[in-house]
Amino acid sequence: MSDVTDLRDEWARTDRSAYFEQRIFVLSPLGDALTAFIIFAVLLGSFFVIAWAEDVSLFTRTAAGIAATSPMRTAFALSVTLGVALYIQRYTRVRERADHSAFDRTLNPGAIQRHNIGNLTPADVRLAVPTAIGCAGGIAASWILYFHFLSVWPGLFGWFLIVTTILGMSFTRGVELSRTGTQGVNRIIGEDLNVDLLRIDRLSVWGRSAARFALIWFTVGAVSCLFFLDSGLNVLTIGLVALFLVLGVWVFLRTMQPVHRKIRSAKIAELERVRDDIEAARETAAHDAGAATRMQGLLAYEARIEAAPEWPFDQTTLFRVGASALILAVPWFGQAVVQFVVERLAH
Repeated sequence: MSDVTDLRDEWARTDRSAYFEQRIFVLSPLGDALTAFIIFAVLLGSFFVIAWAEDVSLFTRTAAGIAATSPMRTAFALSVTLGVALYIQRYTRVRERADHSAFDRTLNPGAIQRHNIGNLTPADVRLAVPTAIGCAGGIAASWILYFHFLSVWPGLFGWFLIVTTILGMSFTRGVELSRTGTQGVNRIIGEDLNVDLLRIDRLSVWGRSAARFALIWFTVGAVSCLFFLDSGLNVLTIGLVALFLVLGVWVFLRTMQPVHRKIRSAKIAELERVRDDIEAARETAAHDAGAATRMQGLLAYEARIEAAPEWPFDQTTLFRVGASALILAVPWFGQAVVQFVVERLAH
């Protein structure tokens, strides 16, 4: 209990110096979900204020009914994307921390403390360069996409410039955080992961971790689809959904691959050892009853090791990944529901 208390005290200390996106949630007294919603509401609310001040039309009447204008759709998509991206980063880190006891059971003593597992900021991460790249990319994208707003609606252009730049920085910083985190996990697995072939179920915590990182891609893919909802289902949008589906599955499998390799290596070594023992017992079984009995036990043990799963996930984890993949369909379903409601209100 003292070790757990010390670990939580260490987390509380390092949380105050975590990277900026996490500190927003650490310092907020409102809870993670409500904090993310407030971020979304502040972004979209500020857009409404600027649009009202500059007399920008947010909705228009069409032959099919009432529809959002292009600035409104883009502002909504940007606000949702940024709010969701920040929240999913927070959710993943918090859930990783909640599983620390399960991780601890699969590692050498003290590995969690040595490798800073559970810290919000991965060890050795450097965010200055990714932040600069994201800032430059966001400014460039804003200039290309929203320059036509500058002469008519300068305030609106400023809003799109700021939010797009923040989103660009969040993306590049997230990539660097993921890259550094993956390197750290691979190092932990290589140096401190213990594989008990009779208790492979303990390693399912690594499968749950991989599923959470896949969830990030499924969720980011879903909110990215918001930018293309007005295009309907076409080759571009179907390709986008397929791309994020493949990325999510790839991240799921790629994250577990080091554990898979270590399980397979341990399995090969153990099978080689037990088969040597079987061979030795077989040579003496004809004139030694004890050796014959021992060989039967070794054969049963060999079959048990042979049947041990080589990937650290169970059916529950597979179900979670499958359910997460369905998130990609949420924007299209949501659009259909909103369109139905708007059309009914318009009549």
